[in-house]
Amino acid sequence: MDLSLFKCKCCGACCRIKGFVRLSSEDVDRISEYLGIGVDFFLEKYTTLAPDRSGLILTDGDDGRCIMLTEENLCRINPVKPQKCKTFPYDWVNSSSTSYCPALRECDRQGD
Repeated sequence: MDLSLFKCKCCGACCRIKGFVRLSSEDVDRISEYLGIGVDFFLEKYTTLAPDRSGLILTDGDDGRCIMLTEENLCRINPVKPQKCKTFPYDWVNSSSTSYCPALRECDRQGD
């Protein structure tokens, strides 16, 4: 797959891929400030302990998508989104990424 061909379609598909978005303490501070809410409220409403208990992750919405994905498929915290979100698909993908992301599927087809 030739990722130099990747052009994000802003469809929100990557925000529906099963996985975890880990948060650093800097992420927590930056996101809560951006949202205009207190850190404690942010932690309670938008985070949970990772399954391996190694830190905090963003919670999922009721339908399994990232809690920060809006109904319009836009990231509510795009200007301050966590590193994992910023680096998709260049630094990480998982086995289901191509099935979710139409831009990755195009890279896959065009890279052949």
